[in-house]
Formats: sequence, structure tokens, C-alpha cells
Amino acid sequence: MAGDDNTPPPPPPTSADKLIPFSITNKVPVKLSLEKHNYNSWSSFFKIHLGSLGLKSHVEEEASSSEPNPEWCKLDDLIKMWILGSLCDSLQEQVVSTPGNAKALWDHLQNLFHDNKDARAINLDNELRSIKIGNMTINDYCTKIKSMADRLKNLGSSVSEKN
Repeated sequence: MAGDDNTPPPPPPTSADKLIPFSITNKVPVKLSLEKHNYNSWSSFFKIHLGSLGLKSHVEEEASSSEPNPEWCKLDDLIKMWILGSLCDSLQEQVVSTPGNAKALWDHLQNLFHDNKDARAINLDNELRSIKIGNMTINDYCTKIKSMADRLKNLGSSVSEKN
């Protein structure tokens, strides 16, 4: 009989349970890569997505000193999964075992991109100045220059007008 079932009803879904089904690549269309120098655009997309869900504090603020509640931990692990899922394979392998919460992983990635950005900017600037059109079309040549200029901008540098 249906009324004799003593099984308790399942718990209601948590916020994290409601967020699990979607793929982060639909929300953050940029794969973070050391080679592409695309940290700024990746982090902008990611923060916009987190902000739309009210979760930006997981990567911007330190966790409270008190024991976090299970719901917060579940959301934080979900954000770590999203971060890892939005990285290129080689970068993912480098940081997958980063200890701590989503903020620790976020900070580790930020440091990877900003610690040696001056050296990378100099290298990229030299590459930009020595680019030759060769057998590229004008469109391909201009696209390559624009891409390199954007990468320099992502490193906090710029191409001067006189160059």
C-alpha cells in the first residue's frame, strides 16, 4: 500500500544541485591558455557568469574563518570544476591538484599569468616587430597583427602608434 511506505521523501535540491547540469563552455567561451595570453578575457567572462549567479564572492573574497556550511562547500567545489573545465589541457594538468577552495585556484591561475607577464610582453613585442607578410594574405597578416596586439594588451602592454 502506498500509505504504508516509511521512506522519507528526498531532500529538496540545493542551489548547487540546480547549477550542475550545464556546461561551463556555453557560458565562458574562452579556454584559458598560457600560449594565448588570454587571462583578462577569460576572467572577465568567468566573473560575469559568476556574478549572474551571485557567486562572484567565491573567487574575490577570502572564505570566512568559521567552518563553511555544506551548501557553500558544494558551490565552491562546483566553481572549481567550472574553472578547471574552462582551461586548456596543459594548463589544467598544471593546476588540477591546487589545494584549497575556488579562490585559491583562482589566485594560483592569476599568479601564473601575472608573475612573468613583463618577460612575455617583451617577447611578444619582439615577435610583433619582426613579423613578415611572407605568403600570407593581407587579411591573414592584419589578423595576426591584431591578435598579437590584443595579446600584448592582455599582458598590460600596448603597441605605440609610432611603431
